[in-house]
Amino acid sequence: MFDDIIILFSGFWNEILKILPRIVLAALILFLFVVTSGKIKSLIYKRLEHKTLDKLRAVFLARVFSWLFVTAGFVISMEILGLAGLAGGIITGAGVSAVILGFAFKNIGENFLSGLLLAFNRPFKIGDVIEIDKFTGSVTSLDFRSTQIKTQEGHDIFIPNSVIVNNSLINYTYDTRRRFDFIIQIDHTNDVEKAKEVINHSILKVKEVLKNPAPFVILDQLSTSISLKAFYWVDMAPMSRNLLEVKSEIIELSRDELNKNGIYITDLAQIKIMNESIPVELINSKK
Repeated sequence: MFDDIIILFSGFWNEILKILPRIVLAALILFLFVVTSGKIKSLIYKRLEHKTLDKLRAVFLARVFSWLFVTAGFVISMEILGLAGLAGGIITGAGVSAVILGFAFKNIGENFLSGLLLAFNRPFKIGDVIEIDKFTGSVTSLDFRSTQIKTQEGHDIFIPNSVIVNNSLINYTYDTRRRFDFIIQIDHTNDVEKAKEVINHSILKVKEVLKNPAPFVILDQLSTSISLKAFYWVDMAPMSRNLLEVKSEIIELSRDELNKNGIYITDLAQIKIMNESIPVELINSKK
């Protein structure tokens, strides 16, 4: 019994020794294909980026070619080992499995196909500022499943490609001019036209605000106070500051200029009226 086992293992060992050179060669070729795929990916990316001037498409296609190159290395390795039929079966089986999984996991298939559409349709490119599904940020990458954007707050958001394809998308980089607005409420005792003029003048003091289209102020609502709504445009391309900083400066300047001209926002107006209604003797007695 023991002799039979030794004979059996000896046979296996002899067979392994016979195909060992092919195993080493197949492993070496597969290793070279895997290592070379990285360089090919980089080369294809540089060539495509130079020709198409589109980093997003270049990255996507470079990944596809890299994956195909590694697959070719796997097939060649199997051919060297005499397992070409097995390799073809694996690849065919993988293709069939992909179709089955595509039906079973519909979202995965949708995102993959949507990624292909985005890479060739090019509604945006890397660096573009887009708004989709209530998220706004600059595009940083696109892969087979999702598109990555970075918001102004520094958050990295991964949006499924199918969501982008199936929903309306705003690309703010196509036209770098964007309109913003804010509301200031003043008391009914104030001169509305003067307040509108002061706010408009304050907005124009901020260097990022465009003079064409010119900012303007409208009477937005009448209630317990007067609501004035101001509109202004900025050019996103040359901006060196955050949009929030620009808006903050505009509102602060508007507030200060209104106060200088004796026009008070609602809270200050109410305090002013309340102080005027209190007898001076009572105020002095409280001190």
